[in-house]
Amino acid sequence: MLKFNFFYLLLIFSVSSNFLYAIEQITPQRLLNNSCILKEFSPPNIPFPLVKVNKEATQSVNFVILDSIANAFSYFTESQQPFVFIPEINQLITIKRGYWDVERYPDYIGDDTKDNLFILYSTNWGKTWSKPILVYKVATSGSYWNWYARYPSVYAFDYDNEVAYVFTAPVTNRSGWVGFINGLYYQENSFINYSRVFTWKDGNRYNWGGTDSRIVAGMDGGEPYAQAVGTIMITGGLPLTLTSHLGFRRTTDFDIWKEEIPPQWEASKFKTPVSQTGEDSLRTSAIAGFKYAIDGNLYMAAYANFAESPLNRFYFGVSKSTDKGKTWSDFDIAPPDLLNSYLANYGLDISVVTWQLPQFVPLGNNNYSFVTNLNEDTTRTLRPYSDALHQLVEIYKENGVWGVRKVADLSGFILAYVGVNNQMGEETQLSITVDGTTLVCKWVDFVDVQTPDTIYRRLTNDIFASYRRLGSSLWSVPKNITESLDFDRITWIPDKVPSELNNIPILKLQSIPLPGQSDAEARIRQRTLDTVPQYLMLGFFNLDGGTPAPVIGDSNPEILIESVYPNPIFDRGFVHFSSSGNNFLTIELIDIFGRKIETIFSGNVGIGLQGITFSTENIPSGNYLVVATSNGKIFAKPITILK
Repeated sequence: MLKFNFFYLLLIFSVSSNFLYAIEQITPQRLLNNSCILKEFSPPNIPFPLVKVNKEATQSVNFVILDSIANAFSYFTESQQPFVFIPEINQLITIKRGYWDVERYPDYIGDDTKDNLFILYSTNWGKTWSKPILVYKVATSGSYWNWYARYPSVYAFDYDNEVAYVFTAPVTNRSGWVGFINGLYYQENSFINYSRVFTWKDGNRYNWGGTDSRIVAGMDGGEPYAQAVGTIMITGGLPLTLTSHLGFRRTTDFDIWKEEIPPQWEASKFKTPVSQTGEDSLRTSAIAGFKYAIDGNLYMAAYANFAESPLNRFYFGVSKSTDKGKTWSDFDIAPPDLLNSYLANYGLDISVVTWQLPQFVPLGNNNYSFVTNLNEDTTRTLRPYSDALHQLVEIYKENGVWGVRKVADLSGFILAYVGVNNQMGEETQLSITVDGTTLVCKWVDFVDVQTPDTIYRRLTNDIFASYRRLGSSLWSVPKNITESLDFDRITWIPDKVPSELNNIPILKLQSIPLPGQSDAEARIRQRTLDTVPQYLMLGFFNLDGGTPAPVIGDSNPEILIESVYPNPIFDRGFVHFSSSGNNFLTIELIDIFGRKIETIFSGNVGIGLQGITFSTENIPSGNYLVVATSNGKIFAKPITILK
């Protein structure tokens, strides 16, 4: 067992809510086409307590205090992984910053500060926890004495029958981002490395841009390793042709972390940003996920404006490694017209709908799932915001087929914070069960509250969850797991959840209340993140009794080829089709003499809009037919291949 070589003191005290200080911006470089049209909403202050027509549900989460932190920014970005479950060591782990804010309280001289990092772990799915373990302490001298940790991520693995914890975090010197710390905590010792500016093979100097801090680790041929991914920009931000690299830093000795830009992740794989001023730093790539799948392979999901995509929009692609992250495949990109066809069912197209950084889970065997938020831009459609399209959708690949399906309808509103913008949106997260059979999606949304006298619109927000069994085409009916008048914000479920869908652990932050506050003052305080300390709250919820979604589909399903594009095809084509039920489908490429040139796809498909990517690299120029056969029916579309 690990031994603790320091004492941890949980300190709870009052802090003036009008003591303001500056916080770092979430990212110093601007992403293009990465905005999701969401309205921040400030709920009304009304008399409390309320008598609700619908009382709190008996299954609502009972949150308890796990710890306390200085502010909400330990967990305040979708680009980190602060809450993980590692099946190989049976540990649930979280990493967080400390409690004391030394700017406000300069007399504090201990280690429990907001600039240091602590790990807590549980071996029984969160029922009991270790004391916080100090794993990173700001140096008091040397080159990196003012590197303060923010937005940390954590992972762990078994190394010689002892648990080794690895972590990474962007760091600031309180005037801007200066790089990353990378660390190993093993046998009660921390081994720290710093990543900042480096020279790449092209002779240019680069730095780690943004705050992505995802990390994995394990054993490779008997030797330990760790690897973190991030965005890389040329120093100074120009030229824009070199601002959209993705890369990783990797170590096997935990002394030196070597930077790498895989050829498949270079900026040339993404469209060059178009500057409006000639001086601004822009990028057209971001990271949506970095995870191992049940097949043992490592997958990196990019949210990017891919050079080969005709959309000229940020979209979804996946790169795969079969050698524990050392080499990578080209991106497998979702068919670009898939969402357009889905939106046509609502009388919309992608020109009037935005989406945001998706959540990602690899399912193994080249199958994956993304969940993202779709929001209608009512400044273009001129419809009332409440009547517009606001949805969670899943964009997935199963058995070689891409598809899109709805997870849930949303309000389109997010909680307005005091003093800082809401950067987490609806707090959407996508996880998978330990046995790899079920996806779980969690999000936060506004709800109305009904009393005997009136209905208060969007008075509070609650946490919702839904699940989908792999092999099923439908998500369960969303379940409100909190149903309280409290504001639910900065919420996290682990990257893997119990296979039985019972006692799923969930974290959230709650501003520490002040004695003597009125109900209205207390609710305003709950919308304050940076100037007040926070409780780290822990709860559990169940999904196994969730209401299954209604079964939709024909007993005699039909398949219709919607389109084959682009046409003409130069190197890669997409077959887009819809299916009214589960069916077996064969798609073949036939030449003008009726000869089969290639089988594009043969297998089972589910319900909904779907798409298949195929290569024409080894096919001569000419005219062809794409022929689909399903349920005794044949459909054909003519195409032209040009070299």
